[in-house]
Amino acid sequence: MKKYILLVDDDTEELMIFLDALNKVPGDFKCIYASTPQQAIEILKWAVPDYIFIDFNLPRLNGLQFLSILKSEEKLSHARKFLYSSHISEDLSKMAKVLGATGCIEKTDTIGILAVELRSIFREYRQAG
Repeated sequence: MKKYILLVDDDTEELMIFLDALNKVPGDFKCIYASTPQQAIEILKWAVPDYIFIDFNLPRLNGLQFLSILKSEEKLSHARKFLYSSHISEDLSKMAKVLGATGCIEKTDTIGILAVELRSIFREYRQAG
């Protein structure tokens, strides 16, 4: 069964790394990309992804503020949301989870490391669901 992913990140280089890592993960995935929270909100009017990866450092709204907006969207309650950033402190991780994040991922430019992280996330929820 195809899984839909929304990646919200203003850095297109991060998109390429994410897509390369995703291609190394077994499964059928379709990745939609938004470069701003506003663009993501427009996409979410017609798309209901299974997974949402949100960069912390976004223009106008940061990742936590965007998680807060998503928390009130009932149709997204089943979506697994992950804060995605270069550095995730313990406090940032706790706050993200309070705002509805399933977890957090630290960005890496090493595609293999990111692929292992994504594989673990998708395996965990495949077994749970």
